[in-house]
Amino acid sequence: MFLTLIAGTALLIVSLLSYGMAMALILRVVVRLIRSGYAELGFWTHVVVMMIVTLITAAAHLTQIALWALAFLLCGQISGFETAFYFSAQNYTALGYGDVLLSERWRLLGPLEAINGLLFFGLSTAVLFAVMSHLIANRLRRQLGRRGEAAVSQEPTSGTKGHAG
Repeated sequence: MFLTLIAGTALLIVSLLSYGMAMALILRVVVRLIRSGYAELGFWTHVVVMMIVTLITAAAHLTQIALWALAFLLCGQISGFETAFYFSAQNYTALGYGDVLLSERWRLLGPLEAINGLLFFGLSTAVLFAVMSHLIANRLRRQLGRRGEAAVSQEPTSGTKGHAG
């Protein structure tokens, strides 16, 4: 069990580093798009931004699944990458059909991968929500700003309100 915990911990650490790189890429891409004004243009550009973030996130999850699949191959638990990837995807998503099983010695890797997957799905949801919230806030700020400017331009300019300077 000790060897399995060490292997699982090492996989979790490598997974965190890999996922962290994907999140850094998302941050870089989204910041660049928002700073360039791309995200301010309209509905379809917001859809494109969300698609880019979702695709990077999906690629990060598939990378995690492949990493765990490689570990199952290296442990000699599963022969063939396709079966290892299938088994890993079941664990990562907590689907768990149970049609492929690890030996008693390595079976703890399954629940460790499930913890890894559930944690990263939660983080991905938070990232998608944060990006969407920012896009919505920018849209509202821009729309309300236009209405506010229109309302200000329609106010009388007689100077009777006592505005200084």
